[in-house]
Amino acid sequence: MTTMPIDPAAMASPEDMALQVRALGSDFNAEVLAATRAIYRPRVDLAEAAVEAVDVAYGPHERHRLDVYRPGGACEAIVVFVHGGGFVAGDKNGDGVFYRNIGRWLARQGMAAVLPNYRLAPADPWPAGARDLQSVLQWLGRSAATFGASPGQVPPVILWGQSAGASHVASWLFDDTARGGPAIEVAGVMLMSGFFCVEAPLPPGPHAYFGEDAALYAQRAPIAHVGPLAAPLWLGVAELDPGWIAHQTYALAQAVTRANGRSPDVAFFRGHNHVSTVQSMGSPQHDVAAEVLRFIRDLDVVMAGRNCLDGG
Repeated sequence: MTTMPIDPAAMASPEDMALQVRALGSDFNAEVLAATRAIYRPRVDLAEAAVEAVDVAYGPHERHRLDVYRPGGACEAIVVFVHGGGFVAGDKNGDGVFYRNIGRWLARQGMAAVLPNYRLAPADPWPAGARDLQSVLQWLGRSAATFGASPGQVPPVILWGQSAGASHVASWLFDDTARGGPAIEVAGVMLMSGFFCVEAPLPPGPHAYFGEDAALYAQRAPIAHVGPLAAPLWLGVAELDPGWIAHQTYALAQAVTRANGRSPDVAFFRGHNHVSTVQSMGSPQHDVAAEVLRFIRDLDVVMAGRNCLDGG
């Protein structure tokens, strides 16, 4: 009888996974990204969503494609997850695991998920990301049938961006110029480990997106446009985010608190690095998943029982 070798990573407990992430430290680079993926890839549950549509066009550009994951029955909300990638890279499903893990995990929780790609720098600099998100939301308004709703219905939508994706969501939320049109109503916004303060000198990725002219940085920074908010806002930061990235979330929290007279919802993820938060979704390590669910299910629009399939 032949015994198959056991992959130690596949047998790792949530505690072991957390220790492996902590051992990588707070630096973030291509090697840390690959090592973090290796920790979570064998532990992610990719059980199929009941309804799944891949590479649906929401605009004319080759990057204007999105994936949809939907449970078979009623759903609590539609969550739009905007991936990261340093403004110059990233994909909604680059390797068959990430970020299908998020779409399928949300579907298993009874929620619909929309995962778009967006245009990338340097070919498409600021404000391409925010404009593309506006196009995604306009597509949602035209595509009620995709979610089982009647034509013209606008189901409750939650925006969730991570890293560069959080920057694009923040620009969409706060900056009328970047958005390029009136804001579309959303039920809530989640910004995780994002880039909100545009100050010289910029790292290569943000430099490619926000441009050469440092005199324009202040007006292109999402934080410069913070004002009163109608939708609930959630900010997430990882303990092992590099300091210059973590600073962005704390600065935004301060600006939002001043503008609104109260603090936004802020989550601190102990033992996580810049990408382990989103890569852990659907794995046995449930700390980030539990907090995401807590915020979504605390939203008034969800607690009131509105249904994104029948208009509730």
